[in-house]
Amino acid sequence: MISIKRLITLLAVLAIFKPYCYAQPSIMSFVEVGQNKIVKRGYFGLAAISSFDFKKNSIDAGVIWTFGGLRETNFAGLSLNAARKFSFLRQSFAISGSYFMQPFSNELRQISYSIILNFKLPHFQFDLGNNYRIYRLSRAFERSNKSGSDNNRIVEPGNLIYTIQYSVKRREQSWNITVSLTNYDFFIIEQEKNPMALFGGTYQIKKNTSLFIDLGLKYAGFSNYEIEFFGYFFRMGMEWNIGGN
Repeated sequence: MISIKRLITLLAVLAIFKPYCYAQPSIMSFVEVGQNKIVKRGYFGLAAISSFDFKKNSIDAGVIWTFGGLRETNFAGLSLNAARKFSFLRQSFAISGSYFMQPFSNELRQISYSIILNFKLPHFQFDLGNNYRIYRLSRAFERSNKSGSDNNRIVEPGNLIYTIQYSVKRREQSWNITVSLTNYDFFIIEQEKNPMALFGGTYQIKKNTSLFIDLGLKYAGFSNYEIEFFGYFFRMGMEWNIGGN
């Protein structure tokens, strides 16, 4: 389960930025079901993400719970992300930094720090960045460990992050269909050689409310002689722009 410390940290981050975020706050939530070679009987996930846009800056914080498979905890991840838009050679870009914590068990944690450059065109989106990943033992387990060993973490300093996305219609339209090749998504950061194919659709039911669905197909990696199918997931959710009319 999510700890009190994590909840306090999340609420503190949101409180710090609250004075700047009154213009365009939004809430996104989704449910996700899927199956892969690790969770063969399938899994069910529930996530919520709060976002705040102010001028050229944005910040979001999200949590996800997952059920299914042999899990010691249903709390599956906490993410924090901050981004800023800027112009270069009359083109619009955005740069973002993110933190993602994923507890594999009560003893093992995965911590990821990422920096990503984003470039959008009317029908295309390109992301390129790097992920710094740490696998470590939980603080509670370290305190209870009597061996005194300092060898309690594995660091992966370089992992390429990328997205190539095509949208059938321009982004400002009331509905759209997208196709993406990427190795990261909500609460997911795969190895650079393990791509995902994403097929998505969005529909704006009101000026401030939209629905979306995603189908994701995961593959075992480009390093295999044959690209082997690993699993799939289906996601359905809603985004509500609280500041909209």
